[in-house]
Amino acid sequence: MSAAATAPAPGVASGRILGLDIARALAIFGMITVNFRAKLTETEEPAWLLRLVEQVDGRAAATFVFLAGIGVALLTRRSRESGDPAVIRSDRWLIWRRALFLFVIGLAFRTVWNFDILHFYGVYLFAIAFLITQPSNRLIALAIALTVVFPALFYVVPAQLGISFWDTNDGLHPRDLAIDIFFQGFHPFAPWFAFMLFGFVVGRLDLGDRALRRRLLVTGLLLVLVAEAVAQALLEYGGLKLAFGLAPRAAIELAAESFGTDPYPPMPLFVVAGTGWALIVAMLSLGIGERWGSRAWLTPLVHAGQLALSVYIFHGTIGAWAPGWVGYPPPQSLAWVLGYCVAFYAATMLIATLWRRAFARGPIETVMRWLTKKRQWHRAEPAPAQ
Repeated sequence: MSAAATAPAPGVASGRILGLDIARALAIFGMITVNFRAKLTETEEPAWLLRLVEQVDGRAAATFVFLAGIGVALLTRRSRESGDPAVIRSDRWLIWRRALFLFVIGLAFRTVWNFDILHFYGVYLFAIAFLITQPSNRLIALAIALTVVFPALFYVVPAQLGISFWDTNDGLHPRDLAIDIFFQGFHPFAPWFAFMLFGFVVGRLDLGDRALRRRLLVTGLLLVLVAEAVAQALLEYGGLKLAFGLAPRAAIELAAESFGTDPYPPMPLFVVAGTGWALIVAMLSLGIGERWGSRAWLTPLVHAGQLALSVYIFHGTIGAWAPGWVGYPPPQSLAWVLGYCVAFYAATMLIATLWRRAFARGPIETVMRWLTKKRQWHRAEPAPAQ
């Protein structure tokens, strides 16, 4: 990668980047839509509305993890460029402390919200801390390897362990945790860690360069179109349908699992599509933040993104419980749930804006920062003699 590609861009290496806050808010709202649909409704009508909701299924979470990769790249930029082993080690320990915090809070949250992504997120952070000084081509190769190895982890390993990929494992025994993280959870390490690796590589680039952002946006569009076109061609227009047309139904379902873009199971074409959507959301949001970031109408969305961790915990507790409290227990219609999602987004942005007027960070973000901030552990040097 050229030196120009890795040079810090104006407004990117220092301070908050409003575009990333906007992208983070959009990703969180997409995840809320998917999760509320799974938790609060069992209906799949009307079909057109279901198809609309399915467009964010898995893609929003992939964008969330991708943005985390960009964040890690920005966080470690100075230490990587300095090449100072002590500074790099300090950044690694900071990331590991945050990873541990998210892993623990995610396991606790999982007791009330079985769709939790935070404990997976902690594992991804723990892993990427080891890789922050690796060249981008190696990281891309690792991401591709994780993507292509997943089918074996899906079809072969669970059978050897005597487990089913679809039976979520929420135990706390080391074996249970390993099965959840690698073979059975909603966001298994392979291939989901690939999204963080791709985001980390993108975060190393000069994201202040508008021409580069346009190229990345076009790349994202192409990835989505190619993935969806290949899946459509194989599964709908001849291809595998013709090949398996006279085969047992199980063979047809196997083909759909292996060559689709659905997030469960997360097969290679899903990773391609998810990466494409992440690039689209990130690049558009960076452009919006650069052009309109100071506008008052955008502030609530920015604040929601800044409180993304707190919003995530809030949606899986108060947000999921509130319908039952006010007399609308699940299951409700799909249209009702989507209307509730919109109301929840509005309430979230209002609360986030009011909170940010009084506090610099969200409640969970504040706790994480206090528990994981860098501390000086060495003994202070004596004051020089006067």
